[in-house]
Amino acid sequence: MDRAERQVDLRPIGWVRRLLGQTGSDRRNVLAVTSQRGTQESQLQSLSLSLAACSDPVEALPDLLQPYENTLSLEHECRLLLAAKLPGHADVRLITTAHGELPTGLPAFLRYQFSGPLKALDARQPHAIPFPGSNLNLQLIKLNISELDAGLLLVSEYPLSGMSRHHMIEIASALSQGLGVWAKHQRRLEKAVSSERRAHAAELHDSLAQILGYLRLTTSRLDSRCSKCNQPELQALAADLSQQTKHAYRLMRDLISSSRLTLEGGSLHTALAAAVEEFEQRSGLVFELDDRCQNLEPDENTAIQLVMIVREALCNAVRHAHASHLRVQLLPSGPNALLLRIEDNGQGIDPSRKRRDSFGLGIMQERAARIGARLKIDNRPGGGTRLELTMDNKEP
Repeated sequence: MDRAERQVDLRPIGWVRRLLGQTGSDRRNVLAVTSQRGTQESQLQSLSLSLAACSDPVEALPDLLQPYENTLSLEHECRLLLAAKLPGHADVRLITTAHGELPTGLPAFLRYQFSGPLKALDARQPHAIPFPGSNLNLQLIKLNISELDAGLLLVSEYPLSGMSRHHMIEIASALSQGLGVWAKHQRRLEKAVSSERRAHAAELHDSLAQILGYLRLTTSRLDSRCSKCNQPELQALAADLSQQTKHAYRLMRDLISSSRLTLEGGSLHTALAAAVEEFEQRSGLVFELDDRCQNLEPDENTAIQLVMIVREALCNAVRHAHASHLRVQLLPSGPNALLLRIEDNGQGIDPSRKRRDSFGLGIMQERAARIGARLKIDNRPGGGTRLELTMDNKEP
């Protein structure tokens, strides 16, 4: 992973200019233009380059937008903000300057509009959006970015003048160019990291996994042989050695699976549906999927960990629960939380009868901890087992 990041991030200004189409004599022209700091063109060029080269637009944009909000506010007091659905973020982000608070209800209203009705708007031209119960004028320009859904918004009590309209269009164009380059770079970085993970998984499979597989079989035979002799101390050592080797082998296989796993259909929701369908076909149980969070899409790493937890839970239920029905639910839990619930109508769990060679529960706990989630497994009221995972949304 480190090697991939070094390869992609080498000479950041170079890749920014290449993706912006500036090579050869164009580079000298850019240097000439950017040296004229007092011109509007150089400021917009600087906005594009700064945004393209930043590590996180959510952190960079408030400071980058502030000068343009100040300029637009010379005519009438206004607020400038960007709405965007960025990679690694589950919901539409509203990125604002540090100048005061937004009107009550405006963030929720804009998130709703942006996730639905506004997707059909044409790019590059301002569109007026009425804000119910207010005299505010909302003007939106949908950014022309193929990789992202994003829009620039101007909030004011006054209609947009011709000069402000022209200036807003220029700002939106610079943002489109900078965010477009940033999104392309993120995609390249993700591909490099994914390729590195797959190569790492192949190396593990061809080396350590083979050795651990041999040790697992050998220590199991040793444990079986020692159990027949009358040496309690040797029996305990052999049993512990066999158990720890099985645990190490299971962790290795789990690590390899995680490195190779990709989201089927590119979405947590399609991957969950595919997992449920797969287990239903492989077993005689009845499965039910209740997904009420279609608008929530966690980042890829979080989604992969959730899918792996679901697969582990379903595998355990099929093998050990003696159930006839399983339900998988993905539910909203408050404004900033997600609840994953998996339950069956089987025999339930008895902590006092936990098998020494059962490592699935510990692995699920470890996966939950990686994504900052809380996992609880208990008996279900009325019979059976219930697993509940609660994950706070990191969006503000």
